[in-house]
Amino acid sequence: MADRDTQDYLSKGIYGNKKTNPDERNKYFGSLRERVYLSMTIEQLISNDYLESLKKEIQLHPNQQLLLNGQVDMNLLSPYIKLSQENDCSFRIVSDEGAQRSPLGLIYVSTDAVNEKIVDVAVKYPQNAPQKEVEEKASLFKKLFF
Repeated sequence: MADRDTQDYLSKGIYGNKKTNPDERNKYFGSLRERVYLSMTIEQLISNDYLESLKKEIQLHPNQQLLLNGQVDMNLLSPYIKLSQENDCSFRIVSDEGAQRSPLGLIYVSTDAVNEKIVDVAVKYPQNAPQKEVEEKASLFKKLFF
């Protein structure tokens, strides 16, 4: 029993404390999925289509934190930084190893667990895409007899 405690003590000294859910923490910029209100992929962030959706989420849940992927160009992040400043929301630009590998570009998180069922912005706030009018092609039958 004492050997195990000694080994744990040495491992902690060499490698640091053990991390809980390291894959989840890498994906969510050091946070956990249970703390996320809203997430955007890098493509969604670049498009600026969901800026109003983020504003709604910030107004619904004030005094939380916006985490931005530091691998994205600052010109693309500036509308989100401006939005967070207008709504008195703190933000942090994360540029660690997890942000480099994460497909996400932006996350709106809480310090406590909120357990939101849907966090993807495209699912939570679907966009009304302009529908293309489909021209009805006349069938051969209609062409011949009408």
